[in-house]
Amino acid sequence: MRYIRKHLLFTVAVAFMLMTAGIKETQGSVKSTFSPELFSSDLLAHPLLKPVVKVTSNYFCGFLTRVDQYLSARTGYVGFRLSQSPSDIGSIQGFSICVANSKGSVDYLWSRYQRAPLKVKILLVILVYLIVSLIVLFVSILIHRHYKTKQRQKYKDLKDEYQEQLASFLFDDEVERINFRGLNKKTNRQILIDELMDLHNNLHGEVADKLKDLYFNLSLHKDSLHKVYNGRWDWKAKGFGELAQMDVKDANHKISEYVNSKNQILRMEAQVAMVKLSENDPLGFLEKLNNELSHWEQINIYDTLVFHDININSFEKWLDSKNQSVVIFALRMIGLFKHVHSGEKVREQLFSDNSDIALAAVHAMRALELVEYVDDMKMLYRSETLKLDNILQTQRKNKEQKDIRSLDDINPRKIRYEIVQALRAIATDEDIPFLEQVMHDNDNSYKIRILAIEIMLNLSPQGEKKVNESLNTEDEVLTKMIINVKQNQES
Repeated sequence: MRYIRKHLLFTVAVAFMLMTAGIKETQGSVKSTFSPELFSSDLLAHPLLKPVVKVTSNYFCGFLTRVDQYLSARTGYVGFRLSQSPSDIGSIQGFSICVANSKGSVDYLWSRYQRAPLKVKILLVILVYLIVSLIVLFVSILIHRHYKTKQRQKYKDLKDEYQEQLASFLFDDEVERINFRGLNKKTNRQILIDELMDLHNNLHGEVADKLKDLYFNLSLHKDSLHKVYNGRWDWKAKGFGELAQMDVKDANHKISEYVNSKNQILRMEAQVAMVKLSENDPLGFLEKLNNELSHWEQINIYDTLVFHDININSFEKWLDSKNQSVVIFALRMIGLFKHVHSGEKVREQLFSDNSDIALAAVHAMRALELVEYVDDMKMLYRSETLKLDNILQTQRKNKEQKDIRSLDDINPRKIRYEIVQALRAIATDEDIPFLEQVMHDNDNSYKIRILAIEIMLNLSPQGEKKVNESLNTEDEVLTKMIINVKQNQES
C-alpha cells in the first residue's frame, strides 16, 4: 500500500504539471469520417442483441454527452453534437450516432495531442503510463490479498486438523497410526513440523519420545536437514532449532560453520544448537569463536545448559581464552553453577588488566562466598581506589562534588561496590576496620557507604559499637545515613 500511495502521488503530480503546462486552445471542428450505417445492419437488430444494444447505448451516450459538454465549455468545440431524440436513446440508431460521435471525439483529442508542445506530449505519455500501471498494480494487490486470505484459511484448517490428529495419537491408546492429509506438499509438511515442535517443547517423558518417533517415522527430519543447506538465513536458523530440539546430529559439521556468522540470529541459533547436539564437548565452539559473545548469547547458552540439564564439570579452560567475552562468560558460569573448586583460577582474574574481566571475577567471588580470598578482594579495592582517585581528580576540574558522586557507571566504582557487597555474607570482625574506612570516605557514593554501615551493624557488638561512635563525628551526612539505616532496620 505504501508503494501505491507513492505511485498515486506521482500520478497526481504529473497531472498537475500537465494542467499547468497549458494546451493552446484550438478552434474549428473536426469532422468525423465514421459512417453510422456500419452499425445499422441486421446483426444489431437481432432480438437477442437488442437488450445489450439498449444498455450499451444508454451508458455510452450518457458518457459521451458529458464529454461533449466539457469540450464545448473548455474549447468551443462544435465538431459534433448529440442530437438524438429521447426515442433514439436505447435504440440501434442512437447507438450508431454515439459510436460515430465517439469517433469524432477521438479524432479531436488526437489532433489536439499532435498540436500540443513536446513537453505536454511527454507529460501525457507519462500520465497514461502511470494510470495504467497504477490500475495493474492495484488489481494485482487485490488478487494477491485474495490468494493470501485463502491460503491463511487453508493453513488454519489444516493446522486444526493436525492438532486434533496429534492429540488423538498421543492420548488415545486405541490410535496407533494416523494418516496425515497432504504430506506430499512441502508447505503442509512444514505445518506439521511446527505443530510437532510446539508440542514437543511443552511435553516431557514418554509422550515427548513418542512425538520424536513420529517425527522420524514421517521422515520430517529430512526436511529440517534440507533447511540447513538452504540459501536463506531464516530457513537455516529454523533448521538449526528443529534439529537441536529433536536431537538430530547429522548436520553438526555444517551448523558449526555458523557459530561466527555475521548474522546475529543465525549465529545465536547455531551456538545453541551446538550446545544441545555436541555430546562430548557442548561448549567446544567457544575455542574457535572469533566474535564477541554478546550478553544475550550468553543468556541463551546458559538457559540451554539448564533446560537440558547439561553438566559442565569445569569452565576453567576458557579462562585462558584470548576472547575476553569468553573469559567473562566462563566467570559468570562459575558463579552461577557454584564451582567452588575454581576459586583459585577466579582469584587470578581479579587483577586482570581488563576491568570488565575483573568485575566479572568479583561477581563470581561474591557468588562463591570464599572467605579465603577476602584479603585479595581488599587488595583489589585499594587498587581500584587509586584508579578512581585519578578519575575524580580529572572530574573535579570540570564538575561539582555532587556530580562526581553520581559517577556510578564507571568500572572502578562498580568493582569496589561489588567487593563490599561480597563481604555482606562472609564478613567477620577482622573486616570492621576496612568497612569503617569505606564508611568514612567522603569520595565514596552514598550507596556504598550505606552498604558498609549495614554490614557493620550486623557485626554486633563490635561493628555496631563502631557505627554508634561515628554518630558523634562532625560529618553530618554520615550521621544522617546512620540514623536512616537504623530506622530502616528497626522497621
